[in-house]
Amino acid sequence: MPYLLSTLSRMSKKAKFSLREKISKKWESIREHHLTILTTVFVISIGMMLVTLIFVFTETYNDLSPERNALIWICGISGLLIAILLWPEFFYLRGRYNFLREFMRINSPSELRKDVAEAQEAGEILGRRYYIRLQEFLLEKDIKIKKRKFK
Repeated sequence: MPYLLSTLSRMSKKAKFSLREKISKKWESIREHHLTILTTVFVISIGMMLVTLIFVFTETYNDLSPERNALIWICGISGLLIAILLWPEFFYLRGRYNFLREFMRINSPSELRKDVAEAQEAGEILGRRYYIRLQEFLLEKDIKIKKRKFK
């Protein structure tokens, strides 16, 4: 019996690991869409919280059925939890995006050369399309960059 339980436990861990691994690979394969996905989910979660706050402050909960009351409270609490979980990653990616956008507005070649390494890193973090856009911008400005192996 103990052998059976340990075997089942190992199989369960392998199954979970493979599922986690598959999800991780899929998430990495859509790296260039991370900012868009996180922005959409973050805004929806903020909207869910706002609906609940409006619901509470207008005191319409007396007019609704208990099922709808429960649905609105679940919506608000889940929106809060999602927002808390996404907050750090969303603002990190948004900061990289804003840096890259500001970097591409600079006209001075000396300033561009000073921040090119950080811009390359931001492009890599945000995904291939941002990195390619950065390369095209730097080529227009006649600034050579070190070739990096893109993930």
